[in-house]
Parts: sequence; structure tokens; C-alpha cells
Amino acid sequence: MRLPKEIYALGLVSLLMDVASEMVYPLLPLFLVSLGAGTAAVGLVEGVAEATASLFKVVGGRLSDRLGARRPLLLLGYGLPALFRPVLALAQSPWHVLLYRFLDRTGKGLRTAPRDALLAELAPREALGRAYGLHRGMDTLGATLGPLLAALLLPLLGVRGVFWLSALPALLAALLVLLGVREKPAPPKSLPPLRLRRFSPGYRRFLLVSGVFTLALSSNAFLLLRLKELGLSEERVTLVYTLYNLAYALLAYPLGGLGDRVGLRRLVGAGFLVYALVYLGFAWAQAPWQGVGLMLLYALYSAAFEGGSRAYLATLVPEEEKGSAIGLYHTLTGVLLLPASLLFGVLWQALGARAAFGAGAGLSLLALLLFALPQGLEEGRRV
Repeated sequence: MRLPKEIYALGLVSLLMDVASEMVYPLLPLFLVSLGAGTAAVGLVEGVAEATASLFKVVGGRLSDRLGARRPLLLLGYGLPALFRPVLALAQSPWHVLLYRFLDRTGKGLRTAPRDALLAELAPREALGRAYGLHRGMDTLGATLGPLLAALLLPLLGVRGVFWLSALPALLAALLVLLGVREKPAPPKSLPPLRLRRFSPGYRRFLLVSGVFTLALSSNAFLLLRLKELGLSEERVTLVYTLYNLAYALLAYPLGGLGDRVGLRRLVGAGFLVYALVYLGFAWAQAPWQGVGLMLLYALYSAAFEGGSRAYLATLVPEEEKGSAIGLYHTLTGVLLLPASLLFGVLWQALGARAAFGAGAGLSLLALLLFALPQGLEEGRRV
């Protein structure tokens, strides 16, 4: 079964936007320091950016439900980062960068839930895994190409030149939403207050499981630090991370198709298990080749879980509040990423890498156990 062309268009939109974002992201800390910012200011900028994105995800989903249309939020969410690129390229002070990151992440927050809801509405139910897998694969391919383009262009254009040029793929992404994405809007409607008890038991269970699992997650920066600790040079760490992104991009679509065939619930459960195995591996690894193998296994987890969990979530949310439910999920998991990374960092510093990775593996197995409880299995039979 062929997927609707709008799903391919949304995948290309995300690819272009990630090229634009990842051309900029690796250069931002160095750029901030060149403007006189200290490490505390760098942390503040990134903290505000990620908190903004997380909080606006439920806002974007809720607004799209009220409007009865997803596309206006997509245009706003992809257009803001493109239009405000000059704020970054012309920045003369750290607060200019903070303003840009706030506007950029506001756009990301506003578009995430409406985009995922639109994917769920466009894809046939039996092809949800492929639809989300295709989207995550193209998104990750863009995240791989962006830093490579920045590295090639930096000697020719300088940092500000790269910032200016990054506006081009961002503008193309917004233009593609305008010209290539169509939907059938519903009439605007008023919605009751957003309350958890109004959603299905299966959705609430998955929200709980996802919250526990998010506490097991940590920034990928810790995986890269562990590779360095195992003896890889900085250049090889960068290469391994590039290979991870490429493997993720290539595996996402076929694994999404596998989820459609064997069941999305099984794919999500396998994701919890593989994540636990990867973290246990990093806890006990002693050689560089083991770290490389674990990163490739981590790519398998990412490709299966990132798309599979979103596709499975789409089967649990009500039609009339699809954007709100998806936005609430993204906001919860986004907010919990901060304490998750803080917990991981504290455990590593106090007790060592083995304790930190072991705790992450344990929380992942706890999430798997909660996911497999009988009530969850009953809900899963309808998927």
C-alpha cells in the first residue's frame, strides 16, 4: 500500500528543517562564548530553549484541535525559525542568541503535535508504523546532513555566513508546507478543559510508562563521553555518532513496516528491552569496539522506538482531541528529560559510569514491566 504523498512531503519538510537546525546547533556554544558568554549563560540559553519547546507542544496540539486544522500551526511552527534567522546571524550579544533560540524552539513546540496528529490522520491505520518510520528516518537524515554541511561551509563563509545560509533550507521547509501539504479541515470547535481522566485508560497507562522510561533517558552527550572514556579519539567519536545517525535514518522505515506487520505494541516493548541492553552494555564495556557496536545497537533502538512509539500513541488518542493528547505526551516527556539527564550526570559523577548506565537500564526494564501488565495487554489487543 502506497502512503499518501502528503506524508512524503511532511518527511521532506522535516529533513529540510533539520538540515537548517543542525547547521546552526553545533556552532552555537562557540558563538556564544565569542560574544562574551560564560558556561552558565550557555546552559541558560539551552535550558530556556528546550523548556520552551516542551511547554509549547501541548499548546500547539490544543490550538490545532480548536481550529480543526493542523496546517496553520505547521506554517507558523516552520515559518518562525526561518523568518527569525537574521536575529541570530546579526547577533551582537548573548541575549540576542537567547531571543533567537526562544523563537526557534517556540516554532518547534507549536508544530510537533499538529504534525504528528496530521500524520496519524493521513496514514491508513495498517500503515501507521511505516508512516512514522519514514518521517523519523527523513528527519534523522536531515540531522546528519546539517553538521556535515556546516563543517564544509565554515571555512568558506565563517560562522555568521553559515547562519545566514541555514535560512535557505528553513524557508524551503515552510514553502513546502504551504504548497505541498493538504488536509481536510474540520469546523472550529470549543473544547472542554484538558483533563487526564477524559482520555482512555490505555492512553493514561502509556503516559505513565513513557514518563518512567523518559527518566531512563539521558542526553546522547553521555554516550559520546563514554565512547571517549573507552579510548576513542574525538574525531572517531564524531564519526561513530555520524554512523549512528545514518543507521537510524536507514532503519527507521523498514522497522516501521515491521511494526505494522507484527504489531506496534510489540515494537515498542522491544524498544524498551533493546535500550536496557544497550545501557547494560555501556555499563560493562571495556574496549572501543564494544562501544561502537553498542552505538549501532542504539541506532536499532532509536529507529524502532522513536517512530513506533508515536505510531502506537496515535492508536490510543481520541479523534476529537488528537492534537491535545499527542501534545500532552510530548510535553510530559520533554519536561522529564531535564531531571533525567541531571540524575544521570549526578550518578556518574558520584558513583561512576557503571552506576549511571545501570540505573538507566533498570528504569527501562521497569517501564517494560509496567507496559506488559495485564491491563496494558488488554488495551494492546485492539492495536
